[in-house]
Amino acid sequence: MSDEDHLTEAVHQFITDMTAAGASARADGPRILYDVTAVGGALAGQVVTTGVSVSEVLSWPAVPPHWIHLPASVEFDQTNMDDTDCPPGWKRHSREYNYTDMSMPPALAWLRHVRGFISIATPKAA
Repeated sequence: MSDEDHLTEAVHQFITDMTAAGASARADGPRILYDVTAVGGALAGQVVTTGVSVSEVLSWPAVPPHWIHLPASVEFDQTNMDDTDCPPGWKRHSREYNYTDMSMPPALAWLRHVRGFISIATPKAA
């Protein structure tokens, strides 16, 4: 049985939509993971694996996720975070987001939001 066998239709739709938007998504236990290329900031040009909790996309696309999962090595000057649904070495970051621009697909809007957040990551300490 694969990680995706037990997922709801909305969760499958999130995976399909993210993949169609250019971020190949996959189920990983209680998370959906996908890779994005950082477009600015300290991580510019790097591929960063990120994700959301499955529980947050149960009403996708009507209700977008709120938390962004990232490796703990990706740090920010200021963010609310915890480790719910995260494997060791990961944190999830609270980020307000409302999908209001109906001129683009919801997954593309979410990806732009995530890329924007990643662009404010702080450089790693030497």
